[in-house]
Amino acid sequence: MLTINRINFSLPIHTSLVIYRVSYIKLMLYNVTTQDFISLIPAAGFLLHGSAGPLTARLGGAVLLPCFVDRPLPLEEVEVDWRRTDSDTIVHLFQGGQSRPGSQGDAYRGRAHFFSQEIPKGNFSLLLDGVRTADAGEYKCVVYTEQEQRETRVEIQEAEWLVVTGADEPVYAHAGEDVTLSCFVETHVNMTELQVEWKKTDDDGDILVLLYADGENRPESQDERYSGRAEFFTEEITKGNFSMKLRKVRTEDKGEFRCEVHSDTDSNNTTARIAALGESLEGLVLTCISAYPPPGRATSETTS
Repeated sequence: MLTINRINFSLPIHTSLVIYRVSYIKLMLYNVTTQDFISLIPAAGFLLHGSAGPLTARLGGAVLLPCFVDRPLPLEEVEVDWRRTDSDTIVHLFQGGQSRPGSQGDAYRGRAHFFSQEIPKGNFSLLLDGVRTADAGEYKCVVYTEQEQRETRVEIQEAEWLVVTGADEPVYAHAGEDVTLSCFVETHVNMTELQVEWKKTDDDGDILVLLYADGENRPESQDERYSGRAEFFTEEITKGNFSMKLRKVRTEDKGEFRCEVHSDTDSNNTTARIAALGESLEGLVLTCISAYPPPGRATSETTS
């Protein structure tokens, strides 16, 4: 019978270890059986975390693409590859202990950035600036080590945008005239889903001049000072034209107006200004009366 006094069951230890109880081990070589033996084995490896769901982004804004491991990794041994899943275009690359912006595809160069100070902590998330419509789609973050690789994916849904523009110059008018204050909207959503408010900036607060909500004009919400005087160009709304026509301008209308546009996820605005108002000439009769010299005497008094 073979007697074994000492057996080395040690295993290579990498980064972390898991201790578990072996209920039954049979060593075929020595035909040795043991129970309740405590052994150390390498852990399964690192965990990679990403986004729990799709992301929304504002056109022209920035969006964070999450990708981080549960513990720091030796940076010299790590490679992190960010790509779109529908192409081989590299969004960004971390390799050899540093980011590689020269490897980025043209569409992402200068727009996709790692958080340099977070990388040593295992955070390989990406910040994508200047979001474009073409950025919508699925992305994958693949983390490679010498032993294994992990992958997480994230989707950017259709980029949202809400652009509101107006006129650069103030509007000049005479009292009693009609004026148009410009407000144009560009967005990815249907115009009928927007809420648009025209407000007059006043010393005591904002005055609601005009309201568009739930797909229609809401004249009952107007301040009484603008009831029947302010209106949208109804047929132009579907084209994104929310300009306001203000009838019979009054002296107190002078000042700044604001067109506020709201969607479910965003808001934007533009301003319009009615400059100094002149008095209307309509219906005004100008009479010129000369009191000197008296009629009939001009010739005799001016000749010698």
